[in-house]
Amino acid sequence: MNWTVVPRITGGLGCMIVLILGIATGVEPLLCTLRGLIGGMVGWIAGALWAAVMSQLMPADTPPERATTVQSNAPPAETPSDDSSEKEAQAA
Repeated sequence: MNWTVVPRITGGLGCMIVLILGIATGVEPLLCTLRGLIGGMVGWIAGALWAAVMSQLMPADTPPERATTVQSNAPPAETPSDDSSEKEAQAA
């Protein structure tokens, strides 16, 4: 999981909850905005701490290692050389 988005999500939720509660209870706009900013910062810090703890408990997703097999009977790869221009000249 990408733990870098958790602080933004929890900060946004904290800000929105405080703003909704402030508007619902009739708090004046400036105080409601300041409380929303404080709620957002508290939510961001709580989310950052949560992400730090969870990223240590749950290791990052690592893609499985692919086994490389070499085929011994495979034909050699063709490499371009200067002979190709001579072959084109002969074909024409």
